[in-house]
Amino acid sequence: MGAVGSAGYREDMVFDASAAALRPRRVVEQSVVLPFAPSIVWPCFVDPVLADGWLAHVLIEQRVGGGYSVVWPTHEPHEADWFGTIEEIVPLDRLLVTFAPHTLLEFTLAAHDAVSDAAGDSACVVRVRHESFLTAAEQRAVHAFWRGRLVDLAQLLRGRPVEWNRSPGG
Repeated sequence: MGAVGSAGYREDMVFDASAAALRPRRVVEQSVVLPFAPSIVWPCFVDPVLADGWLAHVLIEQRVGGGYSVVWPTHEPHEADWFGTIEEIVPLDRLLVTFAPHTLLEFTLAAHDAVSDAAGDSACVVRVRHESFLTAAEQRAVHAFWRGRLVDLAQLLRGRPVEWNRSPGG
């Protein structure tokens, strides 16, 4: 360890003024009202087969402390697969997952009684909250990503899952 200089700093520490600025911690939130009850939507967050139909290939241990691994399709813009830990799981309500070292992903469901189907079943509001260190451009990309994923979720619930093996643009 270097000696402490007169200004109180270690002399072997160097400040690099040309270093890139740290990304600020930003939150991206997306929501959608779906004409399905929370009991229909919830399994799409915790069942690997259903998650594969709208999010990505997912390996899930459905318990607090369990793993939540996301294997992104090859044409997705992610740098690497995500390996997370379930911090909170409240069936039909909330799933909170942390991805080391700094990303938090939260899915919540809430009944939305203003909308119901012909049988009188209630709809729900699906909210996704993604918190991480992001540049402004990355924040916009994450926002667009979750907007698209919620469209994919709606399509899955209508019987049209994403076909991950298709070629990009094809």
